[in-house]
Amino acid sequence: MAAPASSSAIHQNIPAPRARRRHDPDQRAREADLNRLRTTLIALGVRTRLTRPRSGIWRLRLHKNGWHETVMCAGSEGTYAYVTAHGRLLGPTADVHSIARLLVWMLDHQQR
Repeated sequence: MAAPASSSAIHQNIPAPRARRRHDPDQRAREADLNRLRTTLIALGVRTRLTRPRSGIWRLRLHKNGWHETVMCAGSEGTYAYVTAHGRLLGPTADVHSIARLLVWMLDHQQR
C-alpha cells in the first residue's frame, strides 16, 4: 500500500479564490458627483454616457453637434473637482449648474 499523500500536496495546484473588489468610498462619491452633472446636462439637452473602464476611473462622455468632451471627477477625502481629459480644471463639484453651462458652451463653440 502506498503512503497517504499529505493534504498540502493534494491542494497544491488549486488556486486561491479571488478576493472580491471592495468599493472605495472615494469612487462612490466620484460616481455620484458625475451622475449629478449628468442629470443637469441631460436637462440642458446634451447626450451623455457614463462609463467605468477597466482602469476603474469613471468618465462622463458628452456629445453635441458632432463634438465630444470627456469629464472626470478628481480629488479625495471629500474634496472633489471636475476635470476634462485634457487636464482643464472645471471647478468644484458643488457648482454643478455653472460647470454644466461651461461644458455646453465648450461643446457649442468647439473649444477644449
